[in-house]
Amino acid sequence: MPLRISFFLCTLLLLAGCANNSVFTPYPVRAGVYTHAISSHNLTPALTETRKIGSGRDVLLARLEEGRLAQLEGDYPASLKAFAEADRLIRQAEDKALISASQTANQGLSLVSNDNAIPYRSPAYEQVLLHSYQALNYVAANNREGALVEMRQAQRLQDKARDAHDGEDTSTGLSTAAMEHYNGELTNLDNLAKRTGSAVQNPWSLYLAGVLYESGKQWDDAYIDYKRALSLAPDHPQLQLDVIRLALQLNRREDLSPLKLPAAPAPRKPRENEGFVVVMYEEGLAPPRQELFLPFPWPEAWYVLAIPYYPQAWQAATPLRVEAAALKQPVQTQPLADIQALSARALRDRMLSLLTRQTLRAQTKHQMQKESRDKGGELLGMLVGAYNLISEQADLRSWLTLPRFAHIARFPLPEGEHEIRLNGASTVRLTVNRQRLTLLRVVQVDNQFYTAAWPL
Repeated sequence: MPLRISFFLCTLLLLAGCANNSVFTPYPVRAGVYTHAISSHNLTPALTETRKIGSGRDVLLARLEEGRLAQLEGDYPASLKAFAEADRLIRQAEDKALISASQTANQGLSLVSNDNAIPYRSPAYEQVLLHSYQALNYVAANNREGALVEMRQAQRLQDKARDAHDGEDTSTGLSTAAMEHYNGELTNLDNLAKRTGSAVQNPWSLYLAGVLYESGKQWDDAYIDYKRALSLAPDHPQLQLDVIRLALQLNRREDLSPLKLPAAPAPRKPRENEGFVVVMYEEGLAPPRQELFLPFPWPEAWYVLAIPYYPQAWQAATPLRVEAAALKQPVQTQPLADIQALSARALRDRMLSLLTRQTLRAQTKHQMQKESRDKGGELLGMLVGAYNLISEQADLRSWLTLPRFAHIARFPLPEGEHEIRLNGASTVRLTVNRQRLTLLRVVQVDNQFYTAAWPL
């Protein structure tokens, strides 16, 4: 036929092979099995599902979800293996200096379907958390050096992504009127994104690095990371105490004046028979993205763009209450990282390029429908038009087993065995060593608690 109907039919066949990934089935629907597994404390079926995905456009997401689920289940070797494979896939994608034939095909396919046809690329904030969680796997294996290697990787990622973002091109080719309309529709996404100054910098991960350095008596390195975390969360009481404590210990009182910290007594050192418990608490699950349909004016017709966004209003964090017989009063965690805000900021930062690609796709689909109608008749034109409508779906993919908020707390306890009560609903036993740190990791989703404690 004069019309390139064969190309269109081949495209449909290619997309039919995508039915079991996110091209036509929104990722949050498919990932529901993972999030339900965490909230019901039944992780085995979800892990089985992740391991069925060994290739394809969503394989990186499958390894990230697998690593998280296996870690919560306490299978640290399996989690370490999954996260290592996720890291390998990320580096493999980044190391490709030239665009491969498969990448070209995926980009072309996305112009006649949607962005889900492009292999998933993990944003920097997810990669930072990947290395932070991998560090916890090494902590569980009593390998502090391995954990610190991961935290240095997380730090390099934050530095690299920050520098790359500083030089980012923000042009789109869209009209001013179109951009004003789109920005008006994305107000709630903007409000979420503004809750963090960066889509990359994660003070919770920096604090974890500081704790690991401090456990090895690498005071200078710990002090640097605590100060960096404090620069991102200057009003955080625990960070203020830790920076003051190490500044005094390292005889760097001159550092405190520029920080403009509130007047407070020097944090007390643990008594001779005490150690400190450091709580790293993860609350809830990051909400999934949703689909927003925006009108796209074309000279001959109006088309619709499918845009990912967060419609939810900001949800305040809920502290974890920690109690122990040796504590005079309960300790409450303090939120340090808003993971939803990081995700919203990452999405907002790439919205301009996303809108540009969406408008290009709308133009491509319009031309495809017009050519089909002109050269193949009204019926083919109607079929292509129906396909264009059905295939227009937003890319809602993100790592959905991440927490919504990450908190910290620190308090002294006498050396020995202790039973810790969490929100009066769960207990965990831990060992406190004299003049040492004990890391207590708590994840809460709905009424389910996942806990682990490691002397450092």
